Amino acid sequence: MTRRLSTARNLAVLASAALVVAACGSATSSTTQGGSQGSSSGVSNSAAVAAAQARVAKAEQGTNRNVDPTPRPAAKNKFVVVISSGQAASSSAIPSDGAVDAARAIGWKVDLYDAALNPSNYAPLVRQAIAAGANGIILDAIDCDTVRQPLEEARAKGIAIVGIYAFDCNDPHSIGAKQSLFSANINFGPRASNLDLFAESYGADQAAYIVADSHNTAKIIAIQDPEFTVLYWTLLGFENYIKASGGSKILDTLTVTTSDLTDGQIVPKIQAELLRFPTATWIKSPYTYVTTLGIAPALTTHQGHIDVMGGEGFEDELNLLRQGKITAVNVISSDWVGWASVDTMNSVFLHQKPVDSGIGWTLVDATHNLPASGELVPSVDYKAEYKKAWGVG
Repeated sequence: MTRRLSTARNLAVLASAALVVAACGSATSSTTQGGSQGSSSGVSNSAAVAAAQARVAKAEQGTNRNVDPTPRPAAKNKFVVVISSGQAASSSAIPSDGAVDAARAIGWKVDLYDAALNPSNYAPLVRQAIAAGANGIILDAIDCDTVRQPLEEARAKGIAIVGIYAFDCNDPHSIGAKQSLFSANINFGPRASNLDLFAESYGADQAAYIVADSHNTAKIIAIQDPEFTVLYWTLLGFENYIKASGGSKILDTLTVTTSDLTDGQIVPKIQAELLRFPTATWIKSPYTYVTTLGIAPALTTHQGHIDVMGGEGFEDELNLLRQGKITAVNVISSDWVGWASVDTMNSVFLHQKPVDSGIGWTLVDATHNLPASGELVPSVDYKAEYKKAWGVG
């Protein structure tokens, strides 16, 4: 069921869709605004499909850019702690490991703490980092509201805080605090001055693929993990785009948590959902671990009948794509995000504003951008570019 558009057809679609792309939002605008222009405005199904195809064509070209080359010499004699929400999951392990590698490359002492997919470990590990004398703490997939008190303790001691796929306490979906506890956020470029809308646009691109592939007839089961703020915004962008399409529908949103992954409940939960909604034609995964441990095993008796939009597109998901077990992924280089977190921390130490990391994403399916093996490697040599900006070998 993989979409196969010829180059000529893509160009034709791009031209025709220019008049209707606003109906389903754009990668640079709020998908909420796109949602308000959906079926209520009488947009035709053909227009919705054309707009989705245009958006997908752009996402397949990829949105990664070069790292800002502004010189920012490495701060000296720093010790940082990277706290991963769970090294058993590639969604956390890869960016955390990337941050560790980057910290070593810039010349800092670095430790990695593993919360082992157990939120009760978050606060104790932050306090452990404080006690260890860290100058900076990088939180990977650990939102501010889950560790607010220890972060306040860290800030009181002058410790810098940076997040990877983590949102500050003043985020509207968080506790809505007036005060920010993060020292800075990764700079994802001029399109991402609002990180919430940036995350929404990632989910909207996933939705556009489904609308285009299904000719706007998809019946979708969305799977969501409410433990992570980034997934709230990603799903919101996805939901708004689907609603704006006026044709495809989300049948239900299945809530799962990291405990479902560790206690073996993820597969039976998904199988029960499939029994509840036998007309489903698509499943949307929140992240790679849910795809590999939950969705793929749960679909053994539904192979070929249900398409899957995967998560971040790590190697395990790309292998499933090569095997025809999932349909598409929206790949963001999480190793690059890990390096960007260290660059952001360095800017904090230098009392400078973080510069553009260049990070975007690339839509991948069986006929677009899928490497023969391994990961999808960005064309940008971000490691070399960071090292040059830091003035290190």
